[in-house]
Amino acid sequence: MNAQNAQLFDKALVMVSFIVSAFTAVVGPLLIWVLKKDDDPVTAEALRHVANFGISYTIYMFVAWLSSFILIGLIIGPIVTVLFYVFLIIGAIKANDGIMYKPPFTLDIIK
Repeated sequence: MNAQNAQLFDKALVMVSFIVSAFTAVVGPLLIWVLKKDDDPVTAEALRHVANFGISYTIYMFVAWLSSFILIGLIIGPIVTVLFYVFLIIGAIKANDGIMYKPPFTLDIIK
């Protein structure tokens, strides 16, 4: 393995993880990360970003929709939801291109 291939990760697995997060925001990517984290460190890092993305945006959506009783959530909730899906699509496309992507505003919950 040469230095150029050392930074490569399993593009298909990371892309599938982003796609699965569209349906199971946290559980799918977290399960994939737990099962594959010991196989390849570069792929594990990319999968960790996807799992952190799902956890972060689930928290953001929960807080936004919970605050809808004071009406600000009615504005912020749809924005956060749309951003989740936009960043998810961008992440799947970048993973397919072999680029490691950490979506904006993603908290590093899993180290």
